[in-house]
Amino acid sequence: MYNMSMKSPNRHEPMPVKYWSRAGLMITDGCDAACASCYLRCTPGRGRWMTVETAVGIWIGLARLSPHGCRVHVTGGEPFLDWQRLIDILHAAAGEGLHAESVETNGGWAIDDAIIRDRLAALDAAGMEKLAISADPFHQAFIPIERVRRLAATTEEVLGPDRVRVRWRDWLDTGVDIQTLSPQERDTVFTEWIAAGRDRINGRAAEVLSHMLPLKSPETFAGQTCREALPRSRHVHIGPEGIVTPGVCAGLSIGRVVAPWEDSVRNLWNEFRENFADRPILGRLVEKGPTALLPLAQEQGLAVPQLEHGFASKCHLCWVMRNALAGTGKFADELAPMSVYTE
Repeated sequence: MYNMSMKSPNRHEPMPVKYWSRAGLMITDGCDAACASCYLRCTPGRGRWMTVETAVGIWIGLARLSPHGCRVHVTGGEPFLDWQRLIDILHAAAGEGLHAESVETNGGWAIDDAIIRDRLAALDAAGMEKLAISADPFHQAFIPIERVRRLAATTEEVLGPDRVRVRWRDWLDTGVDIQTLSPQERDTVFTEWIAAGRDRINGRAAEVLSHMLPLKSPETFAGQTCREALPRSRHVHIGPEGIVTPGVCAGLSIGRVVAPWEDSVRNLWNEFRENFADRPILGRLVEKGPTALLPLAQEQGLAVPQLEHGFASKCHLCWVMRNALAGTGKFADELAPMSVYTE
């Protein structure tokens, strides 16, 4: 149950909660990589999957929540690890008049042109609008860069340049094969990349990459609220267990959707609209930002050694505090799934 003692100072003038108009359907948390930047902590050791029925049911619920509909991208983890399940989800969704804005992949499966062309044809027939390819030094520590280049080039040829999106295209153009670098050279590339500010310091990134950035005292982030990222964000991700995460704030849970899906999606959104300010974690983040989690940790008797060193960003501070609080088991409604907090 949520702690109802924390009231919004403007309870009769609630901050607007936007309809979810863009959603990532994270059909698995399994991946063939374990990138240092992964805020979801995906890894080959995990493999929870949505069923076709669950994925399409949630998708329908999202589409019907807002008068303006919801753009859905299918993601993971790495959704291509179970190709048949992925294509079955897309076909079942198409049967309901729903089409993926994009399907995301790291390209590890793109081992030859024949496989790429066959799968692109199937994705096209299932209504996929764009293929979104992840490319950066952290992915390329696991996925050979030549596979990603081959996939991007073939997709442009088969579907057209407007139907492929590479994040990040400039990385593919560098010519760097990070798998051939020494550990010291690799760390130099990682440091330069993370300093560019393209990756959120959350999840595994907070623990593996934060030391590569200048660290600041928590007071630096005082007053930096999360209003735009939480109740006002139109973007959510929904994981294989049905847990709804605002934007890319991995490890934060708005709640969990269950069957019957359409009612559950709408009921959860309504519940969040009504009580977000009363929630012990989300309410504090919305009102005052991550620094408001410091006194909560003190109330729980938690020691946070990182306080002595500082934080790379507001999100890094939030992650460290949430990670400590998640360990108490007292905030499981909001700090979930626990897999995000443990390797």
